[in-house]
Amino acid sequence: MKKKNVTLKMIAEKAGVSITTVSHVINKTRHVNQDTKEAVLRTLEELDYRGIAAGIKPGKIENVGVILADIREDFYVAVTKAVETVASDMGISLIFCDSEDDPQKEIKNIEMLLKRKVSGLIIAPIESRRMPEILQRLDIPVVLIDRQYEEHNFLFVGINNFYSSFLATHHLWEKGAERIGFIGYDDSVYTIRQRILGYKTFLQEKDNLAGSSVLSLKYHKENSYPLIRKFLLANRLDGVLCATSVICYELISVLNDLPEEEQKRIRIITYDDNKWFDYLRFPVSVISQPTAEIGNAAIENLLSFMEQPHYGEKVKRELLYDITIIDRL
Repeated sequence: MKKKNVTLKMIAEKAGVSITTVSHVINKTRHVNQDTKEAVLRTLEELDYRGIAAGIKPGKIENVGVILADIREDFYVAVTKAVETVASDMGISLIFCDSEDDPQKEIKNIEMLLKRKVSGLIIAPIESRRMPEILQRLDIPVVLIDRQYEEHNFLFVGINNFYSSFLATHHLWEKGAERIGFIGYDDSVYTIRQRILGYKTFLQEKDNLAGSSVLSLKYHKENSYPLIRKFLLANRLDGVLCATSVICYELISVLNDLPEEEQKRIRIITYDDNKWFDYLRFPVSVISQPTAEIGNAAIENLLSFMEQPHYGEKVKRELLYDITIIDRL
């Protein structure tokens, strides 16, 4: 009888910890209390955990393609680390591509990886309204991360973006903000569209709050400084939800040049934590995504699909993870 593969969930339940903690111990992506770490390591040994490599036939899978929408984002850096750790343990080569938010470059990246005969693809798509035709004709497994197309027949691994921004806006409101703005990119991006919806939905449920104020920036194509400055001052905002950590960095650059009373008045929350947040003169709360879990799940499921000669019926599926709010306000 074939031995059942040990999953992160099984390890977490037996060790009495969260899946995130198990992932951090395995991938060494964050400090874990020594006692907790030892408990997880004992469980790994007891369950004879051998990583995703268990059951994979040597030499069957050679390389995997990973196409990211924008490598600058802290989210993609952290997810890439988790994916690379698993692949490295298995001796699988990863070929990384950065689409730089350019749909044409994304297609060129897909074509290049297919010429390299990758065994599977992990993709963070750019535009979500229409899936490129080249993906519709693929005969290799694909897993989508962070972003997804409106119509597709792949597995999507990420978070509930709508609910996450709803909670983030609620967090700013709890901290006393009444004129809350949202800074993001074009809503053709799946994550942005969902986050705007969550933000607006919360404001609509609070009749005593001011209306929504949304600023849409362009990737790499404009000087965002004057746009953000005008947006803050014209709307007299006292709270801002940033759709990405890069946008938060640009917002901080503007705030540093504003009078001190303006800096103290504006409360900020952004997606994805960063070490430099600890060195700011004013606090920034964070919507923290379980990047290690998302990265592990993406590569784990992709490898599982690649193991199967015909990897099953192609249907749209979602694997969503919970976010946490890091309160610094």
